[in-house]
Amino acid sequence: MSPDRDLEPFSESVDEMFKKLGLPDPLVMASVGSEWDELTGPPWAGRSKPLYIKGTTLVVEASSASMVAFLRYGETGLLEKLAERFGVGIIETIDIRPPARR
Repeated sequence: MSPDRDLEPFSESVDEMFKKLGLPDPLVMASVGSEWDELTGPPWAGRSKPLYIKGTTLVVEASSASMVAFLRYGETGLLEKLAERFGVGIIETIDIRPPARR
């Protein structure tokens, strides 16, 4: 057997490693972050920011504690937009949190 047959592209190895660790594709999170305002639109744009993806849950920080409940009403619509953009099953739930105390 040729040694070349045992090799696989580095990107496939990294993708496999992320899956085994239960981590999301880093390109998805990068895209979510860079496209957030255009992807989400009202009421999310300017009132929230994506923090990270854990499994299939997108964790989002609201701009204020009172905004958390308001954003929850738009959760279903945002999940539909995310499924359109990234595919079904990539992001299945959204965890909306109040802003962290600094």
